[in-house]
Amino acid sequence: MSKYRKEIEKIHKNTDFRKTYAGVTELGEFVYKEHGSSVQPGLDYHIHYTNNKNEIFMLGGAHNPSSKIIEKVGGSKTLFKRYTELSISNRIPYPKIKLPNPSKSDYGLGSFTRYFAQSLINTNADIFEILDDEFEEQNNSFRYIDFDWRLSGTKEEVTRDNQRTMNFINTEFPGIARKLLPLQFWKPSKNSPESLTKKLTLLKKY
Repeated sequence: MSKYRKEIEKIHKNTDFRKTYAGVTELGEFVYKEHGSSVQPGLDYHIHYTNNKNEIFMLGGAHNPSSKIIEKVGGSKTLFKRYTELSISNRIPYPKIKLPNPSKSDYGLGSFTRYFAQSLINTNADIFEILDDEFEEQNNSFRYIDFDWRLSGTKEEVTRDNQRTMNFINTEFPGIARKLLPLQFWKPSKNSPESLTKKLTLLKKY
């Protein structure tokens, strides 16, 4: 027996319930799981809901031995899909405000990545900085953005490049520029004029 047929038998065995004659395929809505080609419109399909909380579409108004698995790639999401995504989102904790601490290697490279988030529920919500681990595990109730931030170089170079970054990301994430300063986290290079000036200023204080 082929791997594909075994998969169908496993789905059939693990099905909690089916929705027969769940709908009719539309143009560009489904592809065949077996080979990825588009499913023609106008075909009846049914849906299996398995005990591991999966929603699986198959051709045919009711299940039969020749039913083929199809995958939804277009059209609106089913109520089951929306509910599942919401449940997953609710299990992911809200991101927390956390300022980054660039490492020595970041300064050696000359830049690092910064991450920000903002609630989608409140349009006037504050934009705040987060760490990379919370950016990787995103909650659907928030929107996120990441960007490169220059750390090293002359004061003029860093100001110029980071100001360009601020201007660009502010078009995609309005208001974020107010949270940034071009020279934030900048350190002058060792023995640079800026570094020597800083040392002299510190010496004068003593």
